[in-house]
Amino acid sequence: MLAVDTIVTYLPFHRVHEVLYYFIKNAELICAKNRVVYVDNVFSDRQLDLLKKIVPEDIEVRCGNWRDRSLTLMRVLRDGREEGWDALLVDSDNMLDPRLAKFDGILVSKHGYYSVLDYENGGGSFLNRSVSLGLVKVDGDEAEVYGYRIPGVWRGIFFIGPKQAVRLSRSLLESLDMPMVEKIEESLKSIEYGIRYYISDETTLGILLYYSGIKIMPWLVMSHHMCHSSTSVKDFRTLKMLAATAHAQLGRNLLSKKPKRRILWYYTRYKMAQLYNLLANYVTR
Repeated sequence: MLAVDTIVTYLPFHRVHEVLYYFIKNAELICAKNRVVYVDNVFSDRQLDLLKKIVPEDIEVRCGNWRDRSLTLMRVLRDGREEGWDALLVDSDNMLDPRLAKFDGILVSKHGYYSVLDYENGGGSFLNRSVSLGLVKVDGDEAEVYGYRIPGVWRGIFFIGPKQAVRLSRSLLESLDMPMVEKIEESLKSIEYGIRYYISDETTLGILLYYSGIKIMPWLVMSHHMCHSSTSVKDFRTLKMLAATAHAQLGRNLLSKKPKRRILWYYTRYKMAQLYNLLANYVTR
């Protein structure tokens, strides 16, 4: 079985049903002693009462009103480091492949940590930015492991790559640059909530890992993504403008706290994309 103490997920209040659909099954799969769920957008005692009725007692529920996935993730990482976790963080809408249980030990031993891609994605652009790290073999079964390059040139200046699950080993948590966690949190809080939503947690985690000295993230394909398709903006040009605006604001805020060349390029690249898409929207109206 997976040699982890804790399984963790995080999700907004309106998706708490995924704890029942997927998280409980994943927890049973890996037999973790501790089961922790972070629920965002909780600001009322009545919500707490509902959570007590919905979530089984053997799952610890930690609530807040962080109001986006990235800030919730930063809280998860803070807690994991402070409490000495050896954990697996799983996206709430994922079902792990049972085979992962037997590969975990050798993956941690060989690479220290890893992340998981879903079968539905199939690799795609992740493979274009990855290097092969070879096969892992256990009990006659084998799986290909790749290494995703966190720093990008034009797309995904900071990006962790596949993140349906991330192995939060003690060594990974202890290596995190905690002042950078604080800078990311402060920078995110300075962005309007409605815009902040368009910054993926793969990006903020990529920023943190990059400045913690991690440039390659090992990954393998071993989960199923039960996609919920809850995108709120349908117009593609508008969506790109909002996303670029959010990233540009994050880059600008981080520049005032950590003036590094890659942060400057991150800001510049998305500021250009913001202006381009703003102009394109204006011209086509």
